[in-house]
Amino acid sequence: MVDRGLLYREWVQNRTVLVMVGLFLAAVNPFEVLNTYLVYQGCLDTPEAYCNFYVNSLESGMLNLNWAPAVILAVCLFGLERTKGTIDTLFSLPYSRAQVFHTKFWLGAAVITGAQVIGYGLAELLILLLKPERVYFFHHYSVGEIIVSVLAFTLVASAGCLTGNTFAQLLTAFAVSIAPYLIITLPLSNVEVIFGVSMYELMPSVEAYLKVNNLFQYLNPIMYIDTDWVSASKYILLIPAVMSIVFYAIGYFCYVRQPVERNGRFFLWRQLDRPIQIVVIIIAVLGFGLAGYSTGHTMTGYVAGMIVGGAIGFLVSYFVIYKKTKHV
Repeated sequence: MVDRGLLYREWVQNRTVLVMVGLFLAAVNPFEVLNTYLVYQGCLDTPEAYCNFYVNSLESGMLNLNWAPAVILAVCLFGLERTKGTIDTLFSLPYSRAQVFHTKFWLGAAVITGAQVIGYGLAELLILLLKPERVYFFHHYSVGEIIVSVLAFTLVASAGCLTGNTFAQLLTAFAVSIAPYLIITLPLSNVEVIFGVSMYELMPSVEAYLKVNNLFQYLNPIMYIDTDWVSASKYILLIPAVMSIVFYAIGYFCYVRQPVERNGRFFLWRQLDRPIQIVVIIIAVLGFGLAGYSTGHTMTGYVAGMIVGGAIGFLVSYFVIYKKTKHV
């Protein structure tokens, strides 16, 4: 499944990124606990100050950035070789594409998961030694960040298996991260404008509408950048876990069957160019239509926005999708 020779090759080629990502993910959790303790000690030195030593993971300014190193690692493992034009050399080695994919994927996943597990253990040890008065959301948030960072890695990695350069990889990953909004919410918002009816009016109650809306937002992978999922439900993390499995399967299928001759193009499959361009134009029409309507709440502005959106969508999609990126 994971070949030792390939593993060594990936380590030599990406060791700087792997080490930096591992160190950051392993250090960020214990650093936050230690920093909280140092702030508490500084408070004790302030006369007549009320000091309270507690650990609240939701107040962490760095833990919620754990997805960023995962994105960087996915680009390095699954995107840069196409941009550099060295993917042909990799595929000429005596290994199957499945072996190459699994080696890259599990190396990245192991670094992301293993480093955060180490950081989680070190932070737990610091909590036991420093004995804060209260600990809020530590376990749930730490485990959740591991799942979220794996989701980010699998999403960007699968996008890299579908596209021919790093720009296309990141743009595709971003589009997928908000796909439920683009596919469902955006058209429904246009329906509201055209027919003059709000979606919540079709629901049994406003509370039911808000509940459905709150659950729906967690189908957008980008929502896990925020920390609202921590207080939403302990089962909400099942959604990113399932999405990670789906993205892994998509990435594996695309990597094994990818046409190498399309490297540098936006999509590795020519058959995707026209359908995706049409989708981009439709999204631009709907999005700019809403923007035009919001300026004066008139149908004239709505139609004008749709016309502008159609033109912009066509031009952007044409030059982005059909222009080949040169190797660097």
